[in-house]
Amino acid sequence: MLNDSTHHLNPSLLRRKSPLREVVESTVLLALAVLLFRTFAAEGYLISTGSMAPTLLGYHRRVECPACHFAFTRGAAFDKPDSTMNIAAANLDIPLDAYSATQCPNCSLSEINARKAPRNEGDQLLVQKLAYEFRDPHRWEVVVFKNQQDYDQAYVKRVAGLPGEKLQLRDGDVFVNDQLMRKPYSVQRAARIAVSDYSHQPDDGDPDWQPRWKVDADATGWEFGEKVLSFRDSHPGSTPKMNWIQYEHWIRTGGNHVSRVALSSWPQDLHIPSDPRFRYEKGELICVGTFSAFEKQKWLTSTDDEAFHRAIKKLYAESHVAPIVDAYGYNSYENRAHSNQHDLMLSLHVSKLNGAGQFEANLTDGADWFRLVILPERREIAVLRSDSSEPIWGGRLSADVLTKPFELDFSLFDQQIVIAINGKPLHAPIEYVPTQKRQSLRRPARIGAFGVNCEMTDLKLYRDVYYTTKGEHPDQVYELADDEFFVLGDNSPVSLDSRVWENPAVPRSSLIGKPFVVHLPSRQKEVHWKGKVEHVRVPDFTRIRYIR
Repeated sequence: MLNDSTHHLNPSLLRRKSPLREVVESTVLLALAVLLFRTFAAEGYLISTGSMAPTLLGYHRRVECPACHFAFTRGAAFDKPDSTMNIAAANLDIPLDAYSATQCPNCSLSEINARKAPRNEGDQLLVQKLAYEFRDPHRWEVVVFKNQQDYDQAYVKRVAGLPGEKLQLRDGDVFVNDQLMRKPYSVQRAARIAVSDYSHQPDDGDPDWQPRWKVDADATGWEFGEKVLSFRDSHPGSTPKMNWIQYEHWIRTGGNHVSRVALSSWPQDLHIPSDPRFRYEKGELICVGTFSAFEKQKWLTSTDDEAFHRAIKKLYAESHVAPIVDAYGYNSYENRAHSNQHDLMLSLHVSKLNGAGQFEANLTDGADWFRLVILPERREIAVLRSDSSEPIWGGRLSADVLTKPFELDFSLFDQQIVIAINGKPLHAPIEYVPTQKRQSLRRPARIGAFGVNCEMTDLKLYRDVYYTTKGEHPDQVYELADDEFFVLGDNSPVSLDSRVWENPAVPRSSLIGKPFVVHLPSRQKEVHWKGKVEHVRVPDFTRIRYIR
C-alpha cells in the first residue's frame, strides 16, 4: 500500500509555468548546453585561406571553365580582408590583381576571369576537442592547433612528423629517419588533385588544343563518346593483339619544358632566329615551352623546305605534350610551382566488362611501368611490373563485381601500388623502389584491351601532393622533441607551415582538436530581381563531408 501522503500534492506544484518563464529557462539551459559542448566536446571553426586546398577550402570562387566546363575552386582570401578569419595560413605576398585571371586545371585554358564567379565562404569545420586527450595525432591526420605567436588564432594543417622524429622533404615526399612515409589509401583519396577529366572536353575550337587520350595508330575497336569510352573487339577469335589508347599531357600554352627535334640543316632562304625560346643549334630545333599554332603556320609559309616542314610540325606536337607539374587551379599565376610530378592515380568507372580476353591499365612513375590486368571471364586480376610475366600481386574478383558498374582506382602514390574497387583496396599496399632515376611524366598512362567488351566513364587522372622545400636550406633536416609535431598544408606552394616558421614544431600543448566534418557550408546564388542581379547565400550540401 502506498503512503497516503503520495496522494495529496501541494496545489502550488500543479500551477503551470508562464510561457515567458519557460522560454527563459529553455534559453538558459540551451546556452549552458552549447557552452559545455563547445568547451569540452566540439567547436566550429571557419577556414579563411587556401593552405589546405583542395582538401579544405578558404574563401573561394567556384569557377567553371568556359571551354571544357570543368568546375574548380579559386582562392579568394585576398579579395576583401575579413576580421572574422580565424584560420589563416596563406602567402600574403600574392597581389590582389593576380586573382582576376586564372587557368583551367583540366584543359589549361588561360585568362579565365575568376572575379565573374561569386565569392563563397570557406569550409566550416566541426572540431572534436577531446580527440587528443588520450592519444597523439596519427601521421597524415588533419589537426587544428593554436598559433604560437597569437593564441587567439587557430591553424589547420596535416601532421607529417611525430614526436622524436627526424624529418626531411625530398622530391615532394616526406622522409622520416631516412624512410619514405607513405599515405594510406583513404588519405590519398582525400588529398588527390585532379590533372585531367575525360568527361570535360573543350568545345572552343582552339587550334592549340588536342584531346589528351589518343588511339594508337594500329589500334582498333575503340570508340570515343562525349562522356563514354567504349571498346568492342572487332576481330574476335583472331590472334590476340592489345589495342591501346595513350594519355598525353597536352597543354595549350606556356610551360618551361624543353622540346628538341632533329633537323640536319637550316633552310638557306631563312634567317636563323635569335629568340631564346625558339632556336636552332647543332642540328636541332629547340623550343622552350609550347610552340603555338600561329608560330607553326608562320614558319611553314616562310619556306618550301620539306624537311623543315616535317621538323616544325613535329616540334609543334612535341612542345604541347608537357610534363605534369604541381600546379593548382586554386592559386595565382605567380604561385604556380613547376616541380615535376611522379605520383599519379588513374580512376575510372567500368561497366559491361565481359569476354575471354584481357583488359589492362598501365601507369608509370617515370622509372618503371606497372600493369593492372583483368581477365573478366576468369574473374582474375593481377599487377605486373614492366614486361615481367610474374605478377607482383594477384587475386580473384567476387562474382558480383563484373555484373554491374564499378569504380576502379590504380595508384602509384609514394612508391606504393594500390588497387581499389568502389573505394575499398583489394590488398595491402605494395611498396616498391624505382629501378632508375625518375623522369618527367608526359605520357604516363595507357589503357588497352583485346577479346573483351567494356565501357568506361569518369576517366580521370590525379596527382599526389608535392611538398615543396622553402628557405635557404632545401635539404634541411627537422628534429622534433618528444612533445612536438611537424605539420604541412596540402596546398604546398602557398602554405605557411612548419617549413617556414621560425620554430617549425607544434607543441602538444597547442593542439586544439581533430576536425571531423565540414558542416553548414553555403554558396552564392544569383537572384535576378527587377533587372538587377543580387547574390544570396544558400546551403551547399555537396560540401558536407567527413575529413580524412
